[in-house]
Amino acid sequence: MPEVRLVSLGTGDREGGGSAAAVAITHFPGVLGRHSACDHRIQDPQISRRHCSFFLRDGRVWVEDLRSLNGTRVNGIPLGSACPLEDGDRLDLGELSFQVRLTGDPAGDTDAAGPARPPRQVLVVEDDEDAAQTLALLLKLWGHEVRVAHDGPQALRAAREQQPDTVLLDIRLPGMDGYEVAQRLRTQAGLGKARLVGITGDERARDPGRFGEGALQHLLIKPVAPEVLREVLLGHPG
Repeated sequence: MPEVRLVSLGTGDREGGGSAAAVAITHFPGVLGRHSACDHRIQDPQISRRHCSFFLRDGRVWVEDLRSLNGTRVNGIPLGSACPLEDGDRLDLGELSFQVRLTGDPAGDTDAAGPARPPRQVLVVEDDEDAAQTLALLLKLWGHEVRVAHDGPQALRAAREQQPDTVLLDIRLPGMDGYEVAQRLRTQAGLGKARLVGITGDERARDPGRFGEGALQHLLIKPVAPEVLREVLLGHPG
């Protein structure tokens, strides 16, 4: 049977709070909340009486918000529907932040997941510093090595200094846009075999002609669901 440990990412109890350092979820389905009837309890004002539930589906552990007052987020994305959890994900219950640690095998087959994947060398190119750091933190939680650049020239310098195998590239960058940066990464920084993934918050930024030039393998629309990002990262470069 699987077990989910929620390890607190806080530095200590907040005023008026009583959050636990870690919560172990060992049976499914299970409800987490403040009410005494919940399967798993956290006594903190941020937690609703019935905050969220954990259950198994298709051999994976899922979490679902139960219309909590302060919300449930996975890797910074508010839950509108149930979401599968992965080892290393960040789970926010209101203002309480936890790292998800999964043990055991939900499907009952210890070989089902296959061999461990090596960490990616990821270059994040994003002019919004908060967005860049949030994405970098998520990738590091997943075990990847991450560098951050905030515009095209920084990205080219970073790629020449230490070539990444994956680049997550905002399309709307100052100066050179993401399409041009991708082309230069291919031709000037030696990233001929790297996986280049464009990310944009504006569907109108999708340019089929320029995308068709071949520098980008994927173009994702923000907010990017964690499972989509993880699937792209696990794909074979080249």
